[in-house]
Amino acid sequence: MKLTADICDENEDEIDDGAIQVLSIPLNIYGGRKHISGQVVTVKVFEDNSFVRKTLEEAGDNRILVVDGGGSRRCALMGGNLAVLAKENRWQGAIIFGCIRDSVELMNTDIGIWAVGTSPVKSKKDNTGSVNKHIKIENCSIKPGFFCVADSDGVIFSEENVLD
Repeated sequence: MKLTADICDENEDEIDDGAIQVLSIPLNIYGGRKHISGQVVTVKVFEDNSFVRKTLEEAGDNRILVVDGGGSRRCALMGGNLAVLAKENRWQGAIIFGCIRDSVELMNTDIGIWAVGTSPVKSKKDNTGSVNKHIKIENCSIKPGFFCVADSDGVIFSEENVLD
């Protein structure tokens, strides 16, 4: 298992030229897994987790859901029920530029979840958003199929699998 710090040490030139992107904002770890790596599926939503649920209902194949929730802290985009669904459908975990809820339950679920923070408020269910489109979270430009590695030191994205 390669950690993000090791990957960054071994790939300084790729970080400098943008082939490896290191997320510039700190995210909190909520899931039971503290290290995840895999291919990315993207979702873009704002205060509506309908597309998060629809995506997690599909077979995860050890991929990572990356959610651009606009950084909103007004409601949660994932909670205990969706974490269990993600685990059952073989997702590695989720990177959420937004909030989660049921944080104690998430800590006891064997998937990795990184998020901005928590909110006890559930999201809307208006079926607004998009799946598998190019998204931008802070300094990172992320396309479906990119690779992600996340651990306690941070979150990185790359076009190529940096674990090989």
